[in-house]
Amino acid sequence: MLTFAEKERECERIFEKSGPFWHLYTDGRVMEDFLCTEEDFKIAMTALAVAAVLFKKVRIITFELMSNHIHMILNGEAEDCLELFERFKARLRRILKTNGRIINWDAFKADILPIETLNALRNEIIYANRNAFVANPQFTPFNYPWGGGCAFFQPYFNRLPARSLRELGFNKARELTHFREIRLIEDLKFFGDIVFIPSFCRTDIGESMFRDARSYFNSLTRNAEAFSQIAQRLKDSVFLTDEEMYAAATMYAENTYGNRQLSLLNPEQKIQLSKELHFKYNASNQQIRRLLKLDIGILNELFPQQSS
Repeated sequence: MLTFAEKERECERIFEKSGPFWHLYTDGRVMEDFLCTEEDFKIAMTALAVAAVLFKKVRIITFELMSNHIHMILNGEAEDCLELFERFKARLRRILKTNGRIINWDAFKADILPIETLNALRNEIIYANRNAFVANPQFTPFNYPWGGGCAFFQPYFNRLPARSLRELGFNKARELTHFREIRLIEDLKFFGDIVFIPSFCRTDIGESMFRDARSYFNSLTRNAEAFSQIAQRLKDSVFLTDEEMYAAATMYAENTYGNRQLSLLNPEQKIQLSKELHFKYNASNQQIRRLLKLDIGILNELFPQQSS
């Protein structure tokens, strides 16, 4: 068994050997919902998979497809990462148009930020894998089907009866991929009619950046400060769940007022705490209202841009 320090050195070695890494993302605040049904998500994930297999200059470490935006942690040169996005976008746009979907794609533009340290890469991977979990209480970082997070440290994935395109047959392969030259993408596999994530997403590289499964699991909900910094870089809105926001609020209240019971704080203390949650953790007015039982009218006056 390797010691903690030995595991950490091995992660550092792999990181230095494998770079550079990037966080590519789009802005959901300016883009309409373009993935609205399960079929849309299947099409989008397959379009990404086909683009990734055809364009081998970039490796996808993890990704998350949301209704109006995406996150991808990528390994390669910056210009190649942007080229992968453009190929994915063009393929998705063409397929959805064929299906009768009229979408304004002008706002679907990618920004890309460098990831320069091992610790930063760990946090960015986790941030991406948490995206749906934060947005929708139906999901955890382990069960959202339209991203790489569900395959991280999940040994059962390799036991799933995924079938190669060759096994599926030419006609079925074309139907699933919306691509004619099947020989060029024969490395892809499908589990039912859903593209098999490990056949195009290098979650194994992502896993190798963590000491072990336990360190990955512990980081999923215990790094609010890092999530705050990433959200500021990405100009993201919500990045903590109500439960995580509550933990941050009680910690601040205990450290500042010597009282963990939010209901016992006086009005002045609640106002000060609301500012801490808003400016440091980007809490919405509704989150603050639920946690501190403050009047929504007061919160809308304090933070007018967070009126919902």
